[in-house]
Amino acid sequence: MNTLVQGVRACRPVVLVSTMLCALVSAPSSGRPVAQAAPAGRSAPALPRLPDGHPDLQGLWMKSAGGFQGLFIGSLDGTNLAAGGRGGRGDGRGAGGGPGGVAPPGYEYTPEAAAEKKDRVRRGYEDPEAHCHLPGVPRSLDQPAGLYPVQIIQDEKYVALLHEAMHDVRIIPTDNSAHPKDYWAWDGDSRGRWEGDTLVVDVSNFNGRTWLDMAANFVDENEHVLERFTLVDADTILYEATVTDPTVFVKPVQMRFTLKRVPPEQQILEYSCLEGERSLQHYTDEDGGKKRRAK
Repeated sequence: MNTLVQGVRACRPVVLVSTMLCALVSAPSSGRPVAQAAPAGRSAPALPRLPDGHPDLQGLWMKSAGGFQGLFIGSLDGTNLAAGGRGGRGDGRGAGGGPGGVAPPGYEYTPEAAAEKKDRVRRGYEDPEAHCHLPGVPRSLDQPAGLYPVQIIQDEKYVALLHEAMHDVRIIPTDNSAHPKDYWAWDGDSRGRWEGDTLVVDVSNFNGRTWLDMAANFVDENEHVLERFTLVDADTILYEATVTDPTVFVKPVQMRFTLKRVPPEQQILEYSCLEGERSLQHYTDEDGGKKRRAK
C-alpha cells in the first residue's frame, strides 16, 4: 500500500454524513434485502434522473459501511475512521459504520484453495495492490471505508467509474453487449444493463492475479462477478456483488455495502503509486525483503 497516499487521505477533512434509513426495493425470492414500501402518507424520496429516465448516479462517492476494514486511520482521540469505531485496529472484515452495518462476506474454499489461501497469508507482501497493480473487482470499490473516493460519470450509453486508488478506470457500456473473446485484464471486462432502477453489471475475463483484500482472500481466472448499483436516495448507493469462482469457492461469495455521496467541495487527489513497485529494500527479511527487522 502506498503509505504516503494513505497519509494524505487520512488527513482529508472528515465530513460526517448522517445515515438515512431508506426503504430498498428488491425482486421477490432474490435472497437480497429488499425494499419495503414507504409508510402510509409518506412518499418515497424522488431520485435524480437522466433525461432517459434512469437514476442519475453521477457524483463523488465513498464507501461508508461494511466490507473490508483492514486499516487503522486514526485521529487524536483514538477514533478509527476506517472501521467506524473507537480505538483498536480494523478487524479485517467487519460490519463497521454503526447502525445498518453489514455482516462480512463468508468465504468457503475448496480444500486446494484453502491451502493456497493459508500460504498467501504468510506471503502477504505479494498482494498485487501493494505493488500498485489494479485492485480488480469488487476490490476496487471494497476499500477501507472513508479512504478512497470514486467518481461516477454517466450518460445514456455508458457509466464510468474513476477511482482515486491506483487511478483505476472502468468504462461500462449499458447495452448488455457480449464480453470480448481472448481478452483478460486485472479488472476483467464489464457489461451493464438496467433492471428497473438498478444498474446490473456482469464482469468476467479476469487475469486471475488479483486478491480480494489484504487478508489474502483471492480468486483465479475463473472469477465471475455480478454487481448491482441501486440509488436508494439522492445521497446513498447500495452496492451488492456476487462473486463466483468454481475452482476457488465452494459457493458464491455475497458482498453488500453502501456508498455515500461526498460533499461537492471534495475531489479525487493524485495517487502516486507506480505499477510493479518492488521496493524490497524497504521490506523486512521476514516479509520477503532485504531489510532486517530491528531487535
